[in-house]
Amino acid sequence: MDLADCGSPERLLEVLFRYYSDLPRRVPIETIAADVGILEFRTLEADGFIGGLVADPEKNSGIILVKDGLPEKRRRYTQGHELGHFLIPSHGYQRQCRKQDLEENSRTTAYQRQEAEANRFSAGLLMPKPMFVKDMDVLGTADASHIRRLSDLYNVSMEAVANRYVELASDSCAVIFSRDGTVRYGRASRSFPPLALRKGSPLPERSLTRRYAQVGSTSSWAEHHGGMWVEVQPGVRAPTVLEQAVCQANGFKVTLLYIDDEEEEERGEADDLSARWSARLR
Repeated sequence: MDLADCGSPERLLEVLFRYYSDLPRRVPIETIAADVGILEFRTLEADGFIGGLVADPEKNSGIILVKDGLPEKRRRYTQGHELGHFLIPSHGYQRQCRKQDLEENSRTTAYQRQEAEANRFSAGLLMPKPMFVKDMDVLGTADASHIRRLSDLYNVSMEAVANRYVELASDSCAVIFSRDGTVRYGRASRSFPPLALRKGSPLPERSLTRRYAQVGSTSSWAEHHGGMWVEVQPGVRAPTVLEQAVCQANGFKVTLLYIDDEEEEERGEADDLSARWSARLR
């Protein structure tokens, strides 16, 4: 399998999928890893790290390490991340990765860029774009229950699935990951306005997510003025944002935000009409 000249995650995946044209949704990652030179999977025992890679300098063969006790869905994503480091030529042959590395999507530094590339590889391998988009389309308009469903279908963590979901969504949506009322990070689809919350920000006091406490369940939708969640420019009407919450164990929560673009367009037209009539009546 000739992968040596593939510098980007997307190019690697393009070549890789030529050899695996009929993959199931639960991608057999350990089989694929063995086919490309991974000799075995071992337990990582270094404190503070959840994944690692040890390979020969030419990266002809290697060993992937994963922290003991990780749930299967998280373990699979971690394996994919380390396999990305192994296959992307510029990433070197030894690696130890922290939990936050598996959340990285920044390109600010060379280190962040490489961790983000490994994440793109893992997501693209475990949730192949054509198959994943087709399943999203079948499920319909954005809903947190779809993320749960896709997590089970692909056997990948809800967090990884949520990130892939907003990356590929045609809807205007975003996800925010938090713990104990504090934002860990957020991701948004291309059409969604810039998020107003940053890492370390408290969840809005009036948000549904802040008070939702039914572990293992998904809330109904709540409607909010968009300024609670997104950046609003002066003089620009804030969109209405729908919020849905998923409460997980140990204080972790996932927030799904959604903007109905058709409804927003109708509201905008109604506001314009009202403004024109107001001007005439003066």
